[in-house]
This record gives sequence, C-alpha cells and structure tokens, in this order.
Amino acid sequence: MKTLRHGRIELALHRFAEGEGTPLLLLHGLGSGAASLRATQPRWRGPMHALDFSGHGQSGWLRGGAYHPEMLAADADAALAELGSAVLCGWGLGAWVALLLAGARPALVPAALLLSGEGLEGGGALPDFDQPRVLPEAVSVGADPGSGAQERVDPAALGCLIRDFRPEAYASDFARAATRLVLIEDGQPRPPWWQAIRRLPGVEQRSDDVSAVLAALSVS
Repeated sequence: MKTLRHGRIELALHRFAEGEGTPLLLLHGLGSGAASLRATQPRWRGPMHALDFSGHGQSGWLRGGAYHPEMLAADADAALAELGSAVLCGWGLGAWVALLLAGARPALVPAALLLSGEGLEGGGALPDFDQPRVLPEAVSVGADPGSGAQERVDPAALGCLIRDFRPEAYASDFARAATRLVLIEDGQPRPPWWQAIRRLPGVEQRSDDVSAVLAALSVS
C-alpha cells in the first residue's frame, strides 16, 4: 500500500497486481473500500491498483467540512497523478467518480468502465436539503480512524454522499469530454444521469463480464 496526500487527507492506494503497460485503477462503491474489490479482481495485462476514497477503508477521515463526489474525484486525481495515466473501473459511487475524472482528465484516462453498485443513484438532479442524510442499515461503520481496519467507514462520509445530486446535463458534459466510456448493462434500472449519458453518441454499452470487457480494453 502507498500513502498519498490530498489536502488534509492521507489516501491509501493499494497495488493489487504487477504488470507492464497502462495501469488499471479500481474505484469502490459507497460505504465500501478497496478491500472489497480483491475478490472481484478482473483480468488485466498491466499493473492494477485500487484506491480507498476519503472516509473509507484505510484512507483518512475529513475533519470539518463535508464529503462530496467532486472531493472523491480529486482523491482519484491524486492517484492518477501518482500513476501517470490509467484506465478507470468504478462501481456505484465509484462509477460516478470515474465519469467525473474521465471527463476532467481525458488525456490521462484512455477509457473508463462504469458498473452498478452502492451509491450509483445519488439523490436526484437537484439538491434536496430537506431530506435527512441517513446511513444504510447494512453498512458497518468503524469508530477509530487509526485502527487500520480495511473496511472502516466514516459515518459522515455516508451521511453526506448518500443523497448527493446528479444533474443529467452535468453528467453529459463530462461524458462528452471523456476519451472512451463503457457502460456495463445488466438489465436493471439505471438512474437518470446514467440514462442521459447512455444516449450520447460514442458511449459504449456492454453486457459482458467485467473481466472480458477489461481484457478487450487492455489490448485495444
């Protein structure tokens, strides 16, 4: 594991596999961490890394302020700066972060693969400050930022991120700027922002296993 600095936060960047060529950066879903992705490591010819977002896993917790997806995208940007360039693969909230980073850094992100997972929907197209920021009952929350537990989660992270807003036009702007976007479709309903980018020319839709899609991306 390598520690990176993003503002006041120390981020945990995990190296899952060695290899030559373009790195793959895995981005986990809401309330999870890089450790949860070890069992689902896809096939990839180059080096493979996974990032713990702020407030998740072995990364630090925010002291003051609030978590938001753009902050997590900046987390991933710090990892991208370390790697130089990377294909992104994100689940749930990690898919939204992958979209933001792919559109913001098209020269450094040759492709981004988006999959369903926890935190995919967000809270709609507009802020809804009247709704409580409640935590999913199934999420296990750690209490000690210094414990080193792999699935430790800051409850404030979930409280802030559970209902972050996702404007369709905002998503589409990032999608248009991205070099290559691939959406994994499994027949399940998708949020409006996903449906909006799905309709854009050049955005690819696949129903293959994630390893099969990444295997194709690794040689393209």
